[in-house]
Amino acid sequence: MINTTAQNALKNSVYNFIGFILPIIVMIFITPIIISKWGVKDYGIYIFLSTITLFLGLLDLGVSVATSKHIIEYYSNHDENKLKKLIYSMNSIYLIMSIIFFLVCVAIGFIIQIFFIERVGLGNNNFPLIFFILGSTVFIGTIFSNFGNILVTMQRYDLQLKISMFLILLSNIGMLILVLLGYGLIPVLLFNLFVMLLSNIIYFISARKVFPIMQLKYAWKTEEILKNYKFGISVAFNNLANSSLVHFDKLLIPIFLGNAQLTYYSVPGSIATKISNISSVFATVLFPITVNLQSLNKLEKIKRVYIRSLRLITILAASISFSIIFVSDKILLYWLGENFSKQSTIVLILLILTNFFLALFSPISNLLMAMGKMKFLTMGSIIMMIINIVALFLLLPKYGINGAAVAYLIATVFVYYMLYYAEKNYFKINHIKENIKLLIKILTVAVPHFFIVKFLIYPLITNLITLIIFGPIIFGIFLIIYKIFGFVEKEDWDDFKTMVLKFLTKFKLKKITN
Repeated sequence: MINTTAQNALKNSVYNFIGFILPIIVMIFITPIIISKWGVKDYGIYIFLSTITLFLGLLDLGVSVATSKHIIEYYSNHDENKLKKLIYSMNSIYLIMSIIFFLVCVAIGFIIQIFFIERVGLGNNNFPLIFFILGSTVFIGTIFSNFGNILVTMQRYDLQLKISMFLILLSNIGMLILVLLGYGLIPVLLFNLFVMLLSNIIYFISARKVFPIMQLKYAWKTEEILKNYKFGISVAFNNLANSSLVHFDKLLIPIFLGNAQLTYYSVPGSIATKISNISSVFATVLFPITVNLQSLNKLEKIKRVYIRSLRLITILAASISFSIIFVSDKILLYWLGENFSKQSTIVLILLILTNFFLALFSPISNLLMAMGKMKFLTMGSIIMMIINIVALFLLLPKYGINGAAVAYLIATVFVYYMLYYAEKNYFKINHIKENIKLLIKILTVAVPHFFIVKFLIYPLITNLITLIIFGPIIFGIFLIIYKIFGFVEKEDWDDFKTMVLKFLTKFKLKKITN
């Protein structure tokens, strides 16, 4: 059964949040070591390859999201026959897609080796071999896409968390060991291929237990395939625009400025993206909930879900944003060194502001996608993409990585218009005053938060250990001030207390608190 209550949504969000924190912890300790061993230029190549791989993922044409949507709809209506037709037909599609992805990867490797390796400055690397390995990894992952997605689709975030935590640790520790032993890019990619194979075995076994209908059988039901692609293609255009907005700068920077500047831009950017990523972590829970409510025609509940999710994500994103901005120079200094602090502090602040706007986009994006309102989402994403690309070509050559960050920020301000338009036309609410009040509350809290951090905590941060200790404290202070000022809504606080009690009871800690 798909859970749609606020408390279950909050519980699933907490599972997602725990799974979100682990990669950050790993990143904090591993990234500086890899950069020091490989150097900023070679690490820039690694980022460049990762960016290309992200764009390759768009070739699925949105069918993964469409499959999840229709599985939830059929499951909510207890239609097992359609479920089987859909799942087995999509297994066939994923098999075909995996072959296409592999061939595209191989072709890209040869194209880069022949036409771009000297122009972009990618060094002395065997790109046909590199992309053969990447293609093999994508091939294996795509074949089992149904099994990898079903745990999230069925809201088994607890099981998804355990599996993802194990795989993240395995992947990153393996990479760290290889780098420390002096190995380069190709051994790391081969190890990632092994992890992908192992992960699909684990997800296959887990999916069969959670959702027995899920089997590796093949069929070809044209009506189900066409239905998936009808919805999926609109998702694909939206994903393409979003990916271009988020990652196009990482393709241009090596061409204009070189690989080293890509590292100085992207690694600090990996901090800023955690703001929008954490919003996505929470907002992802909204997709299955909204699909279920939509299928049951409970539109008023969808409206309430939107209002609460936007409010909570705005507060969370603001608290993280201010916490990072107020100590941004020390984060870069003690995490990555003086060169990053000098070259990337402004970039980090600009990208934090950008990702704050993107964080607000996540809840509305998931809700409207679940409701099938893809035309509006796609047009909005395309507009932001165009603004970003035009601004990049104007600002990047003259102002370097700071110009790239400004271009990105300018594009994402459009999110506020999208919020206004969606509230007026899809949710039929006039929420402008409430949104303004919320921003005023956040800015009111930011003032004492700034003085406490700058004059009491900032001087105490003298190395990486103190930064790690005081980081969560700075974040917590913002939320405490927000609560002290009486800004927390009663329903939010009641749900939070209920959820905490359930977790304490589950882990047999409730007696300790009494």
